[in-house]
Amino acid sequence: MNRLLTAIITTLTALAALASAAQAEVLTIEGMTPANSPEFARIQSIALERFGGSDGRALAFALEDRLVDVTIFGRPYFDVIGGRSAVQPDATLSGNVTVGIEQFDTVGTRRRCVERDDKDKCVTHKDIKVKCVNRIIDFRAQVRATRFSDGRSIYTESFPDKQDQTVCLGDDQDFASSELVIRAMVSATASAIRNDLAPRPYRQEIRVLESRKDMARADSDFFKAAIKMTKANAAEACRMWDEAAENGLIHISLTYNRGLCAEQRGDLDAALTLYDEAERLSPGKMEVTEARQRASDHQRALDEWELRQSGSSPS
Repeated sequence: MNRLLTAIITTLTALAALASAAQAEVLTIEGMTPANSPEFARIQSIALERFGGSDGRALAFALEDRLVDVTIFGRPYFDVIGGRSAVQPDATLSGNVTVGIEQFDTVGTRRRCVERDDKDKCVTHKDIKVKCVNRIIDFRAQVRATRFSDGRSIYTESFPDKQDQTVCLGDDQDFASSELVIRAMVSATASAIRNDLAPRPYRQEIRVLESRKDMARADSDFFKAAIKMTKANAAEACRMWDEAAENGLIHISLTYNRGLCAEQRGDLDAALTLYDEAERLSPGKMEVTEARQRASDHQRALDEWELRQSGSSPS
């Protein structure tokens, strides 16, 4: 699947999850997703070199804005060097953008009114063949990063995108502005590259598990009270779940929720241990799999941040 389309789908899925979470008991989880390209954990300064092609400069400007805006723990992540400079960067970025616009006549099928009454109200519709114009905007960006110290390419990616639009005679719509379409493609590409090169902080509302199946009555009532407590005092809800565990309660919902609590307070080792236990209690459960991946990714992002702060030289 097109990587840019995947990013859009991911965003829509996250928005849908947030809407669902707003109707249920949740815990707020803050974390960080690692850069898609781990090589950049050690790259502090970046210079943007030549971006060729019809919209290469537009991509370079958009990418520079994205990289300058990257802030982790209140600190700029990259030192972006623009134009000519005596400072030698850790890496350079270059690329090329090509855009092709093709337009041709075609024939399409549209449902049209073929009969009206004396009040000009349509009484008969039919699918008929009509003259149409098809326009295809084909976008492709190629980007490369080269490490200055040894000249080795550490990042090479291609970002294809395409818009295929057909407008037929009698349609209420016209073609979208090709300039706006291309500008959106450039912006989406710059965002995708930014995500490849730098970690991404996040804040998510994660729904707790509420099932009390097979719990004893007293345990079930106590667990339910903790669930309700999440809306008023998440820390107290977490304390109650810990108390239930100390009293011997073993249950997938309890173990998973305690994992969320550990993740919320930043104890990723404890969170991963609890998610592993939850996986043993309920193998393949989607919420557990996603939580473990999220916590693992957060830990990797923190490890890369520590590596970056250590000042280790590139390998």
